[in-house]
Amino acid sequence: MEFSCVRIAQRNLARSKKRSDPAVDLEDRNILVKDADIWNGKGFARGSIFIQEGRINRIARSIIDTGVETIDAAGFKALPGFIDVHVHLRDMELAYKEDFATGTAAAAAGGFTTVLDMPNTVPPTDSARRVIEKQKVAAQKTHVNVGFHAAAVSDSHDVESLAGAGAFSLKLYMPKPIVPFDVENDQAIQKMMRAAGDAGMPVTVHAEDVDAPKNTSQGEGFEEAAEARPPIFETRAVDRLLRIQKKAGCNVHYCHLTLRSSLMKINASTKSTSEVTPHHLLLSKQLLSSLGWRAWMVPPLRSEETRRSLLKSTLAGLSSVIASDHAPHTIKEKNQSASRSPPGVPGLETTLPLMLTLVNRQQMSISLLVKLLSENPARIFGFKSKAKLQKGADGDVVLVDLKKKSKIDSSRFFSKAKFSPFDEFKTQGAVHSTIVGGKVVYREGEIVTREGSGSVLHSGFSG
Repeated sequence: MEFSCVRIAQRNLARSKKRSDPAVDLEDRNILVKDADIWNGKGFARGSIFIQEGRINRIARSIIDTGVETIDAAGFKALPGFIDVHVHLRDMELAYKEDFATGTAAAAAGGFTTVLDMPNTVPPTDSARRVIEKQKVAAQKTHVNVGFHAAAVSDSHDVESLAGAGAFSLKLYMPKPIVPFDVENDQAIQKMMRAAGDAGMPVTVHAEDVDAPKNTSQGEGFEEAAEARPPIFETRAVDRLLRIQKKAGCNVHYCHLTLRSSLMKINASTKSTSEVTPHHLLLSKQLLSSLGWRAWMVPPLRSEETRRSLLKSTLAGLSSVIASDHAPHTIKEKNQSASRSPPGVPGLETTLPLMLTLVNRQQMSISLLVKLLSENPARIFGFKSKAKLQKGADGDVVLVDLKKKSKIDSSRFFSKAKFSPFDEFKTQGAVHSTIVGGKVVYREGEIVTREGSGSVLHSGFSG
């Protein structure tokens, strides 16, 4: 019954937005990007991109101005819109931390045209009804494309309903399940994974041993808190989940991994994909003594040796995805002892500048950057018309100034979370403009669209 109601609700939501929202007027989705260096999958070629009714209509060396909005992109690199598959946009009862408007403004400023929101919200995203509720609220606020993950649930019929509502995955948070779930029971996990596989839906996991929360209360310092969640917790969880996954036969995406060994094991599994974050690639736990709560997240920062190994492995192509794990909190909440400070740091506005800095240092190729931040996320989560600059693809384009030097300043974030472990980091490479579905959302430091100009995305798992 709920499944059929889901379909009706989805149709009504789409129709109402089409009728009443001027942001979806197709004439607003026409734009000409002139004289950019356009990424073609192998390198850059000078040319222009004409986006009509939200999709790329033509790419050519020269396109005559057709009277539509035109951007002079000379000197900028045109890249396919970036996709962040792991963000916490909060909203609902946690809107004081972040809401769909501020979170997606941060995404646009960071060059992300599509984001997937995690389900550990208040209330949790654990039913088709709550997925649809989030979709309706986001439709009025979002600046970019937004989709939603759902919480891992035990009942197979509920899994089917979540797929029908358009959820992009079931998220299993092993140390502290989002909703009641017997994470210590292999059979329960296998049943959930099999149901997800039957629905065509992947499972995303926070792979840390279930003993982790029992140990985090030891000591009040952040270094002690990090030591209480050692790398072996990740190793044990990954090994266990890979065994269960093999029996269940479903696709599993392993979030925010911190170890080279995890990447290697997952890379060897045909139905597994991996994810790393900028903070685990670039920061080590030695910084906890000086940064404290500003650098507190889970999994925690690792040793410098482990960090270097993770970065080297990622640059060698062992990871599938880079995601921000954007997790905003208020400074008042964060600025407490380790046992009270909620884990997580904002990352939507720092990820791309940090990665472009690696590009400018010739540590990362543009090809790998596009693969980790656009192509692979699109492939893993089923965005068939995104992550490419070619005729017929969605008009999601980011114009990047590779030469621009900046310094990260969290006080200027669009996010409500005005802190960052990367404050004062010097970067080279910045977003000039972010175009979503043929509409300029962000340009030279400003959001230039109103709330609700973005789109709510539904997975294709419901058929």
